[in-house]
Amino acid sequence: MYLPKMQFARILKLAALVAAIFLLLGEAFLSAPLRAAKPSDPAVQKMIAAGIRFLRSPEGSKSYGHQEGEEMLVAYAIYKVEYNADDPLVRRGVRRAQEYSKMEVRKVQGRTYANYELSVAILLLAEVDPGGFSTELKSLRDTLLAGQRNHGGYGYYSEQQGDISQAQYAMLAMWTLAKNGYDIPSNSIISLCTFFLRSQGPNGGWGYKANLAPSISQHVVQDNRVSPTLTMGGAGSVLMAGEIFDFWTSANYSDPSMEHFPRAFRPADQTRSQLNRAAESAGLKSQVLLGAAKKAEIYLQNPPPGPRYRPYYEMYTQERFESFLEIAKGDVQDEPAWYNQGVSKLRGLQDASGSWGGKGQNVKGFLNNDEDNVATAFAILYLIRSTKKAIKSLSEATARGGYQLPTDTTEIRMEGGQVKGKPVAGELDGLLGSLEGDAADDLDGKSIPEDLALSTDPTTRRQQLDRLERLVRGSQSWQARRVAARVLGQSGEIKVVPSLIFALSDPDLSVKRFARDGLRFISRRFEGFEMPDRPSDQEWKAAQQAWRDWYLSFDPGYVFLDSDL
Repeated sequence: MYLPKMQFARILKLAALVAAIFLLLGEAFLSAPLRAAKPSDPAVQKMIAAGIRFLRSPEGSKSYGHQEGEEMLVAYAIYKVEYNADDPLVRRGVRRAQEYSKMEVRKVQGRTYANYELSVAILLLAEVDPGGFSTELKSLRDTLLAGQRNHGGYGYYSEQQGDISQAQYAMLAMWTLAKNGYDIPSNSIISLCTFFLRSQGPNGGWGYKANLAPSISQHVVQDNRVSPTLTMGGAGSVLMAGEIFDFWTSANYSDPSMEHFPRAFRPADQTRSQLNRAAESAGLKSQVLLGAAKKAEIYLQNPPPGPRYRPYYEMYTQERFESFLEIAKGDVQDEPAWYNQGVSKLRGLQDASGSWGGKGQNVKGFLNNDEDNVATAFAILYLIRSTKKAIKSLSEATARGGYQLPTDTTEIRMEGGQVKGKPVAGELDGLLGSLEGDAADDLDGKSIPEDLALSTDPTTRRQQLDRLERLVRGSQSWQARRVAARVLGQSGEIKVVPSLIFALSDPDLSVKRFARDGLRFISRRFEGFEMPDRPSDQEWKAAQQAWRDWYLSFDPGYVFLDSDL
């Protein structure tokens, strides 16, 4: 068939246009983020599992540079995924953190990356066992606080100027400690938050080394590597401080089932209330902190061009910033657009070994300066929504005491005061029947499940708690009293506190310990009232009185009878 020359040219143009459209659609399809992605989605879980395999591989192990800090970070990422304290890499990281806690302050401050290492050590130990590592965590806390500069910030110990990158990790460590019941001086948190507000630039961004304005209501130009990464780090730290000040978490992570309990459920609440007032007296009102975050959001919408470093470090920083921003705004989403975009990006950057990284390589506009295992750990922490999980477990599950678990129970259990891992439920009613019998002491204690689960049905749960309280108060069997004290302590129920206070006087040493640990868990006062593992009569009586005073501080109408003593 013959076509005129002009008509043939038009057909060619049309064909070229159609081909271009299909090419664009194909590229858009290939680069599109996973729809409605969440950490529990199979595709995301596959990426995470591949990253974990790389961290365990010889290639992942040989890329350690700054050994202690990287080993602790890798351990933290693996534990946040699998919650297995016996994992070899987790154990190695924990050992490093314990060794770090024993270093002299002077020696720690002689290390280049001391603030990062201190902070990651705190994150790891607080995640694995916040009560069991209390000695180490208090030591790490004291060392961290000793390094705070007069201007409130943190930086290299060889210089006085504050460093936003390091200071954000110090704030994360303080938040973690505070939420786990460890005392942080109010002036330390307030001065660190003030440091961040004074170092925000007029355009809403933060730079690497801080130029400080005369006050929090003024801004000075930040001329040292202002970037989205540091801006999210600075804004995220301000929001973290607001959460410590108790400006928004309680309201945005509320639970109707706890409305009848006093708000001062944990002793830390009283501290937070005082801290709240102290923060507002220093001008750190909630609207001031939210205003700083809003300026940062405006900057992040259209940041000026410039060098970008450490893409995976930035993604973990973004996850932290966005998680606290959700809480501050009361807009918590399961599948936010920014997360989906990040998942799509990481999907394209993960190599065949399962790693993310390639030190020194240009990664889509970023210069990656991190070792492969560090980059991979950051990517995993992003994918699992690490900060969101931490906020939820420490702010919500703590207050609820594990009474209600999230709807999706395939990934969680109560352990060490936090919601994590997979649930393991024992048959409690059958065991209670055996413990109430005459042969309770004949039971093999080792055969009793560690993760006995109280019923989620309110009526059945109440009946189980009543039976356990009767056992801990009146059973002649040491075995029955031990199990009852342990399960009551793990229940997180405020109503069982008087029975646990009574159990502190039990003649069996294990019952005393279970009661003490249960009171610490329920109250989130992990340092307790200094009752040792083998208390003298004077020590357990002093602890018993201290816990009675604590309980009466929010339930002054309760009357402790002789049977409670």
